Amino acid sequence: IARAGSACGYHRAVVRLLPLLRFLLTLVAAALPHALAAQSFSDPGFGFGGGLLLSKGRSADGGTAGGELHVRYRLTGSLGIEGRVGVRREAVTDAEGPLLELLEVPVTGTGQLFFLPRGRLQPYLLAGAGLHAVRTRPEGRNPQSDAKTEALFALHAGAGFDVRPSRTSALHLDARWTFLEPSAFGDLEKAGFDVAPGYWSVALGVTFFR
Repeated sequence: IARAGSACGYHRAVVRLLPLLRFLLTLVAAALPHALAAQSFSDPGFGFGGGLLLSKGRSADGGTAGGELHVRYRLTGSLGIEGRVGVRREAVTDAEGPLLELLEVPVTGTGQLFFLPRGRLQPYLLAGAGLHAVRTRPEGRNPQSDAKTEALFALHAGAGFDVRPSRTSALHLDARWTFLEPSAFGDLEKAGFDVAPGYWSVALGVTFFR
């Protein structure tokens, strides 16, 4: 009889809990789509795209426009990587006139650390390295007479932000400093010219994610 009574009590307790369980399941089912939507702008995946570049060297006579193509992969909500190939030109000058024409094709790899990865606006820090094919041609008062082509390793670092209009697209703006030192700059410094290597670049681009 005691066993029968305890079994009946257990059954009544389960019956009382069933409405609560149904209520909790309903809440989970209702909240799940919102949670997925909150994470959708940081889902891992591949993206590809391109953009416009504006760059300015420390000894350049002004900013120059270029272009870039890139591939991005979002490892997690906060971590991403980017591979980029671009092209840029630079006219190196001092106070008295032109000294050097520079053409560069950088192939770079970059790590990205995103903040606020669940939102449509996602700031990030970036750092990386690349191989830069550089061709320099003497101009004006430059005592060198021959053009030079070389492949150089260089580091870069900067910051930017992504704007996510949709789950499969992103607009991004970033600025980075590249520690590039072509040997032609060293030749000019040895000849007594006041020039300095390195440059800023700003990229405005679009990425489409799969």
